[in-house]
Amino acid sequence: MPLSHYAFRALPFEDRLKAIWAEGTFLATRWEEDDAVNLYHMGTFFAEVYYDPESNEMLRTRAFTSTRCLEDYAAYVKLHDLEA
Repeated sequence: MPLSHYAFRALPFEDRLKAIWAEGTFLATRWEEDDAVNLYHMGTFFAEVYYDPESNEMLRTRAFTSTRCLEDYAAYVKLHDLEA
């Protein structure tokens, strides 16, 4: 059974990362200042992993169910690849 949004949020940081790697589907990357923010679909919710490429460490996660939070990724979508 997939992990619920609330169960995911209750996990310790390391276990949230393990759940993302095991169950998540990578969708996109955006940048927030110098950090990469990777977006994953977790079945019934979305999870983000904040990564600092300079120190090579995962900083934090964020989980959400609202598609409104996906708007931050719109700037990184390139539609020219879809031209026939």
